[in-house]
Amino acid sequence: MKKIHRYITKNFLLVFLIVFVFFIFLFVLSDFFSRLGTILKSSVPVKHVLEYYIFYTPFIAYFSLPFIFGLSSVISLGYLSFRNEIIVMRSSGLSIFKISMPIFLISIIVGAFMFFGKEYIVNYGLDRASYIKHYYFKRKKPRAIWLKVDNYFIRAKDIDVDKKRLTGVTAYLVSKNFTAILRVLESKSARFEKNKLVFLEGYWIDFPFKETHRFKALSVPNKTPFVSLISTSQFREPYLKDLIKRLKMGNDKNYYLSLILFRFLYPISCVVLSLLSLVFILKITPRKSGFISNVFLSAIVFLTYIAGFQVVITMGKYSMINPPLSIAIFMLFWITISLYNLLKLGI
Repeated sequence: MKKIHRYITKNFLLVFLIVFVFFIFLFVLSDFFSRLGTILKSSVPVKHVLEYYIFYTPFIAYFSLPFIFGLSSVISLGYLSFRNEIIVMRSSGLSIFKISMPIFLISIIVGAFMFFGKEYIVNYGLDRASYIKHYYFKRKKPRAIWLKVDNYFIRAKDIDVDKKRLTGVTAYLVSKNFTAILRVLESKSARFEKNKLVFLEGYWIDFPFKETHRFKALSVPNKTPFVSLISTSQFREPYLKDLIKRLKMGNDKNYYLSLILFRFLYPISCVVLSLLSLVFILKITPRKSGFISNVFLSAIVFLTYIAGFQVVITMGKYSMINPPLSIAIFMLFWITISLYNLLKLGI
């Protein structure tokens, strides 16, 4: 049993690696050629082009992983089925679930990696990629930018992204519950340093109005990376704890609930598509052949699942449907279809 599982694991990981590299390379190559005109026009250094794709790749990988995982399952086990090896294993008393157990275990590991990767890798990468695209690819010069640092809401007339410096700064210190302005601060400029923002040459006035305090340098703590503060990414989502906090506040409940459900359930799609892949694997035999046609058909079905998942989540965000009920029905529908077809094929 252990030898069979090692054999299946080895075959699957090899196929998974090949499919993963192929798809990521395909996406990156397609994106590169679509931006080539902008890159050449803006004379973007090779360094920034490489940085952009290094930081953008985790986002591509995150959304592609369930599809890649399902397709790798069909190819690796389907090829074994095509060579009669799955039939031999089943004739020795092993069910298809026991045979594919290593793949289900790997799908759980990959799902966990997706969940934590979204929190700590994907969003940061999107910030960096968006920063490079906006300020180096498009050469857009930001003006009148708003930032939040500690409990300060800051408006800057201009920003130097290379020197990490703001000019023409007005900052408002608010109370912890955001119900009152405690201080107004004006400074000629401000620069970002490690774990802090330093206001330079200015003054502040506390509320209720008191005397004016002048300063040459005033520091406030800042734990958010500079790139994240000025990123223009439209895809970045808050951390899970922030989503839960906003859900508890009671505003746009369906919107934040949908994002939370997506964060938890999209990684589980690796397990669901692994189960669905067994249907196509059992349809492949040396007598029936159909290896290529079943791989192609499975790819279409997996894409339909992922597109449907995105549609349900999007409709939930805008309160068109009930998010928890709809996503539960959606996932149960696909699991039921998988189990029904497996029973028909004689698991």
